[in-house]
Amino acid sequence: MKRISAGARRAAMLFVLAIPAAAVFGLAVILGLAGAAKAEDTKKPPGSWHTTAFVRGSMGIRVIDYWARGDDMVARTLINGRPITTIVYGGRYIVFDGLDGVGLDVGRSKVSMKEDRDRDRPFGFELEDLKSEGGEKIDDVSIGSMRGEIWQVRDARGRRKLWVSKGVPEVPLRLETFDRASGETIELDYQNWVFDIVLPDRFFVPPSGVKLTRIEYEAYLDQSGKANMVPVPVLYPDLLHGVRPD
Repeated sequence: MKRISAGARRAAMLFVLAIPAAAVFGLAVILGLAGAAKAEDTKKPPGSWHTTAFVRGSMGIRVIDYWARGDDMVARTLINGRPITTIVYGGRYIVFDGLDGVGLDVGRSKVSMKEDRDRDRPFGFELEDLKSEGGEKIDDVSIGSMRGEIWQVRDARGRRKLWVSKGVPEVPLRLETFDRASGETIELDYQNWVFDIVLPDRFFVPPSGVKLTRIEYEAYLDQSGKANMVPVPVLYPDLLHGVRPD
């Protein structure tokens, strides 16, 4: 059974940048929580989440909106002007192109669904990944009125440096990834974390006009890469296949 490593999570994020951007724009670095309660004032992890992620590298900028309610997620981004929506809802991984109105509805692996129980949300795993790679806390910081921490790991591949909020919920704010082989630095900023917003069931249902090819997990593995497969990107492979250590 195919499983995806923590490193492959980063590779999937870099894939979002690998397709040339239609336009490149400036971005002020944002390292705080906006429109949300202070992290230390929240007693337990929220039941729902929203944030906007900005991924920057040599190929340009991508902007990704995330929503999650428990284990379910909606993520939307533009790739070459095409709105790509990913929905993870129960045992299904759905991805479709909003312009063509076509996509895939794939059964998730048992491994990926089992891992749902071990996390508070289906995105923003950067601290867990960095700790699993031997990362260490190197500093405490204050970001406005909020307390935060800086974590870092260095290895043969390069350097990853992460800013996170301190307390509950603990959320990633910024990740800098330096790839030693290419000499490139990728920057990921999360802006405007919002907690406990109402996300109804219908939010996780694709529009009625979208034509989805429904396929189960093992059949998807057999047919993946073949000419007859609907050409939509799987941007979050860990939520389809599951995660294994590097």
